Amino acid sequence: MEMILAIGRRKVVVPAWVADFESFRHWSHSAEFPEEGRICLINGKVWMDLSMEEFSSHNVVRTELGRVLANLMKETKFGRFVSEGMRFGHLGTQLSTEPDGMIVSHETLRDGRVELVGGDTGTQTELVGSLEVVIEIVSESSEVKDTEWTMTAYFDADVQEYWVVDARDEDDIRFDIYKRGKKEYLAVRKAGGWTKSAALGKSFRLTQSEGADGNPDFTLEVR
Repeated sequence: MEMILAIGRRKVVVPAWVADFESFRHWSHSAEFPEEGRICLINGKVWMDLSMEEFSSHNVVRTELGRVLANLMKETKFGRFVSEGMRFGHLGTQLSTEPDGMIVSHETLRDGRVELVGGDTGTQTELVGSLEVVIEIVSESSEVKDTEWTMTAYFDADVQEYWVVDARDEDDIRFDIYKRGKKEYLAVRKAGGWTKSAALGKSFRLTQSEGADGNPDFTLEVR
């Protein structure tokens, strides 16, 4: 199995018995699996990111998205916002990732199109199936993964929408929603900076301002 190691100082050794999708999933649900860092299986390749998370362009952005989307799910009763730390898998395409965020509807969970599964470390540690929204926030170490590999992998896994956020350039914040086309994801056109999510029936806009501490602050607007 091919392994790709992103930028990072720590070291993770993939056990010799991890040779395919099933053995990778078994490892990911075992007590041997690392508690820190991101380790994914995408298109037959093991991808790792063991680097520390950047404050302004990643952690602050993810916190804001989580705050707004979690509240939106409660208000609309559409489904669940699933924050970073939960694994997402799709058996048909042999995909196993840990996105920055996900949205799965109550209907999808009730119908069994997405199931909560687990292993040695817990009974509900992975969402398996095809859900509504997957969100990735681009960092220096994840740019190729987030903009190329997972773009294809999430499409093949029948994810309805793929949201990509890149706040590394303060003068050019990227907030894109991709919807399913016939063969690939297509970027949703913006109108005045607003982007419509067909899955959620709402439009979103991500803006930046200066926080009280002098660091960038972000606001996810919804209408």
